[in-house]
Amino acid sequence: ARQTSIARKSTVVVAPPARRGSSVLTNFNPAAGDFSVSLSQGVGAGVAVVVARVVLFSLAKAGIGKNVEKWSAKCAEYGIDCSDLYHTEDQPGDAWYLIGDWKPAKAGEPKHSDTTLVGILTTRAKTHELVMECESNGISTSDVVAATYRTDNFISNEKARFNELTKRLKEAGLR
Repeated sequence: ARQTSIARKSTVVVAPPARRGSSVLTNFNPAAGDFSVSLSQGVGAGVAVVVARVVLFSLAKAGIGKNVEKWSAKCAEYGIDCSDLYHTEDQPGDAWYLIGDWKPAKAGEPKHSDTTLVGILTTRAKTHELVMECESNGISTSDVVAATYRTDNFISNEKARFNELTKRLKEAGLR
């Protein structure tokens, strides 16, 4: 309903009276300064975010687990020793627990998270492939394979070996 004031010549919009039990849906318009959201809309959005995160994290965890298996098999196929990535004996601390579902590592469990483990295994397998490619093209790799670029971080060493081998292949015009 519109009401026009004769003295001011302005139009005022008056909302019809709300019916009992009905909810008013408005468009969310933050550009105009409207940040109002009803409680049910907020709860619905929160539930949707939590469900989406749980589903996506579960799918990602399953995908990462498959990649660990894939690259572990590839490393085994190439004869690459990956025993340094796993605990060789049970870790102490069975008698106490931290907050949450924490248990000390057992023999055979990885020392790193699955994401880090996939990165290490991938780098090792691809570095091996690069070494084989270099050797088949007559490029010396003995100095790179035995090199220690950083004594404090073996992951950086493996990446540095990979990068050096790639650089040598590019310099030879093979990449």
